[in-house]
Amino acid sequence: MTVREELFQEIEQASDDVLEVLVSVLRQMRLSQLDRSALMELAAHSSAELPVQKHYPLRGMPVVIADDFDAPMSDLWDALGR
Repeated sequence: MTVREELFQEIEQASDDVLEVLVSVLRQMRLSQLDRSALMELAAHSSAELPVQKHYPLRGMPVVIADDFDAPMSDLWDALGR
C-alpha cells in the first residue's frame, strides 16, 4: 500500500474532530512554509503521540480500583437517616 493510499484510508476512518485538526495543521504549514526536515520531525513526533487503536481508546489501559472501593460509608448513611 502506498503512503497516499494509507493516508486516504486513515482519512476515511477519522472522526470530524481529527480531520479539523489535520486541516488546521496543513493550513499552518502552508502559511509558515516549513522546510522538509521540520515536516519529517513533526510527523515523527505526532505519530509517537497518537494512540494505536482509535476505535477503542480505553483498550490497553490498566484498570485501577481504589483501596477503599467497597469500604462502608457510615457518614453517608448517617446523613441519609437524618
